[in-house]
Amino acid sequence: MTPGILPLLVIIFSCQHTSRTPSPSGARLAASEGARQDLAATLDFFATRPEYERAFGTGLLLPSGLSDLSAATCAACHAAIADDWHRSVHAQAWIDPQFQAEIQKSDNRWLCLNCHTPLLTQQEYWPRGLVENDVERPVLTPNQLFNPSLREEGITCVACHLRERDGVATLAGPGLSDPSLAPHAVEVDPDLRSGRHCERCHDVQATYAGKSFICTFETGAELRAGPWDDPPDNATCVSCHMPPVERPAATGGPDRTVAQHFWRGAGIPKLEGRYPPESANPHGLNLSARFAGDDLILELENVRAGHKLPTGDPERWIQVDVLPFAEDTGLGPALTTRIGQEWEWTTPPVRRSDNRLSPKERREVTVTLPPGTTRVEIVAGSYRISEENAAFHHLGDYPRGVETHRIQLAR
Repeated sequence: MTPGILPLLVIIFSCQHTSRTPSPSGARLAASEGARQDLAATLDFFATRPEYERAFGTGLLLPSGLSDLSAATCAACHAAIADDWHRSVHAQAWIDPQFQAEIQKSDNRWLCLNCHTPLLTQQEYWPRGLVENDVERPVLTPNQLFNPSLREEGITCVACHLRERDGVATLAGPGLSDPSLAPHAVEVDPDLRSGRHCERCHDVQATYAGKSFICTFETGAELRAGPWDDPPDNATCVSCHMPPVERPAATGGPDRTVAQHFWRGAGIPKLEGRYPPESANPHGLNLSARFAGDDLILELENVRAGHKLPTGDPERWIQVDVLPFAEDTGLGPALTTRIGQEWEWTTPPVRRSDNRLSPKERREVTVTLPPGTTRVEIVAGSYRISEENAAFHHLGDYPRGVETHRIQLAR
């Protein structure tokens, strides 16, 4: 059980965001005895489970100086950062149509919520045990302190920045120029620059006996195994996915070096029109091509990603389509090269193949062209879900992928 959480479940303070010194006021609100017992049972259960199966925190303690934990409250002072976050896929982790479709498949959804809505106050039900240790048979209790509006925010600001210890909550930053000027309780956590918090969700490998699902997110392990983790690069998740920018950390403050909060990744939006700009994080793949007799040689190189391309969800892939032409006449269907994993979703699931690009790997792929080819169009893209799976989940015009390269090449 987390020390100090139960004696103080919910604290509410009035907040003047222009104040230079935290000035908590207002009354402590006591939770019901039933809510206390439910929380105790859930924390006891989490203590028996690996870290990736636990919520990040309760979200039931407020740092002094704040009225609530919503992103809108954060945005009152941290407008630019909040705008970054709003366009990120983190902000859409709960409302993502694919995620909503996926979690209906099984009663294991309590596992997924700990990454997609990582605070207990965001979760409508709390797990307190498993029937016969079966992750698809959780013992769930209705959360009497459920905050549905906070759930809509998915991986919200406080998912990463809230710290709860000994009945006291603070907001953590990687570095603070003068903590005394903050209008709420703060602390320094250098780990926010390390990627440690990213790996809570992006470096999880778990299988479950007798189940046809698997949790396989190996991005952290891929980074540590690759060349970017060593000098002179010393890359972390943060150094690539949260690049620095000069701007005020808070409204009215001086310009300083702060991290962008886009986490652009593969570039595929979850909601059409709500995504970071392309400049936020360039694609990791370089693609070029040349003719060699009757063949076309594709040159693919993972030049920027410290992990494999693609990484994360095992169903993601990169596709390169070569369209051959004789002058302006098409010479048949596209010649397709697929880069990704192939899984057989049996019980248990089996990875049949994996031809992803390792960090800094350069690979040549030979494509045999039809006779008479005089020019080619080459189109590459990143994809998150196949057309068949999107149709199965009734996802309509859900964004399945994004074009990353388009090349015209003539003899």
